[in-house]
Amino acid sequence: MLAEIDKLHAVRHVGLPPGLFDGIAVNVVAAWRARAAVESPSHLARHDQPVRLVLLAALLHLREGEITDTLVQLLNSTVHKINAHADKKVTEEIVKEYKRVRNKNAMLHRIAEVSLARPQDQVEDVIYPVAGGVQGLTDLVNEHKARSKAYERDKRKVFRSSYTNHYRSGLIKLLQVLEFRSNNQDHQPVLDGLKLILRFADSKITFYPPGVAVVLDGVIKADWREFAVSLDPRGGERIVRLVYECGVLEALRDRLRCKEIWVVGADKWRNPDEDLPQDFEAKREENYAELKLPLAATEFTRGLKAQMRRELTALDTALPDLDWLQISDRKSGAIKLTALDALPEPRNLRALKQACVARWGTVALIEMLKEAALRTGALRAFTGVGTRGSLPDAVLIERLLLIAYA
Repeated sequence: MLAEIDKLHAVRHVGLPPGLFDGIAVNVVAAWRARAAVESPSHLARHDQPVRLVLLAALLHLREGEITDTLVQLLNSTVHKINAHADKKVTEEIVKEYKRVRNKNAMLHRIAEVSLARPQDQVEDVIYPVAGGVQGLTDLVNEHKARSKAYERDKRKVFRSSYTNHYRSGLIKLLQVLEFRSNNQDHQPVLDGLKLILRFADSKITFYPPGVAVVLDGVIKADWREFAVSLDPRGGERIVRLVYECGVLEALRDRLRCKEIWVVGADKWRNPDEDLPQDFEAKREENYAELKLPLAATEFTRGLKAQMRRELTALDTALPDLDWLQISDRKSGAIKLTALDALPEPRNLRALKQACVARWGTVALIEMLKEAALRTGALRAFTGVGTRGSLPDAVLIERLLLIAYA
């Protein structure tokens, strides 16, 4: 995460103006970037200044979007990882307690036995004695209700602990380098929560100071509220700072995944208004014709349903004749596929491997590829776009290795 943040700072330090490539087709900018990526610095320097600056600007512009996308994905995956870790840890603790203390499995087994043995008798006469009477069943129900709430409570505690002790410093740096926006005012509270997090990022206080506007509605989920809100000695509400940060991060991840909140400078996580051309509505018929789609939604769904019916009918017709497929009612899964037969080894492959080892020893395949390319003269086909004259073999070898390892 920190390495990607450093890359983003390096790209931004160049200071490309916003909207530099507005109005230029995406594939054109991508072609310029590809051209700059394969040329060495010495060959880029040979271009005239306008050409050189355009190529380098395209390279930096697209790299900024890729790095920003990577950071947003890291943010989402980190929050998910904290949540999954908390879920797993609390679940394991509950399973251990269930098996070690309560022994509910044996009780349920005994209840099932007496119920089958005396199906016509009253519940009070059959089940109550096994479960410890009315009080035993009442305690069991109350414990289940308490445990279901305790699960979420324990999960939030583990989430907060992981966030505070390990992940917080990196996530704060991530939030400082990314700029979040939204086109919907309904999600503005989450953005306000992010600003509040950054405002008190270096603070050591437990609660937000009195007078600080802390937005809860639209940000903190119901299962987080009991941990986020605390009462002072006078009965006033105080907001626990670190718990509030956890709730904001979860809300941010949910909004990012559905693009209700987007990131400035990103590509995948960009402004959703940029997903379509600005003149899409004005050229609606032309655009739909280019996409080979009907204008009417009912006509589109009608064709889609017809296609699905054809494919399902073809599948239904073919299934009974497949000897490698079995469909039956089984616990392990209704569909069972027989293993494919192993393909025969190509002729002389073993002899070829032995001959290579005997002659050259253990040699990487990339080295063999490079040597074969040098001896056959195939490297001449790797001359970069826009270069002048022939390139030295050393440069061509370097490009071949880049292509092979990519």
